[in-house]
Amino acid sequence: MSERFLENNHVVHVAPVASIAIADDMWKGSGATEVYTDVMSMKNADGAVWIIPISEGGTGTASVRICACDNVTPTNTVAISFQYAKIQAPDTIEATGESTAYLTTFEDDCVYVFEVDSAKVAEQGYEFVYLEADLAAGANTEGAIIGFLTGLRYKEDDIGTQVT
Repeated sequence: MSERFLENNHVVHVAPVASIAIADDMWKGSGATEVYTDVMSMKNADGAVWIIPISEGGTGTASVRICACDNVTPTNTVAISFQYAKIQAPDTIEATGESTAYLTTFEDDCVYVFEVDSAKVAEQGYEFVYLEADLAAGANTEGAIIGFLTGLRYKEDDIGTQVT
């Protein structure tokens, strides 16, 4: 059995992945208080993972939720239970658990990992999922959001885009 990452997972471009200055905070975008990743289809996957590395912490917090939804717009949504982990440098797991919302704090050199099982999405009668973060006033940090579909059901050279 192959344990190759790219054969068993699909990297999804869910949010801008760029080196940005704190003044142009990716969490806030252009003055917004919420950030939404692109919607991913869970049709061909057993789960989804979002990895959020924070290179330079700042101020404020963000309440993170993972939402199941009925389409890529999304029209109807519901927050679902997910697993989370906060890893602080050097490789110290600071927090783990399961919740429908998780309050992040922005600190230097930490990584947040959020994971949801496709069964949690299907329980709502939906096929699609995305990550959402509501920011407290004054939130400010440098980071990125990277998404993956895991446990691919149809392993082909190219399963195509999973966002539209």
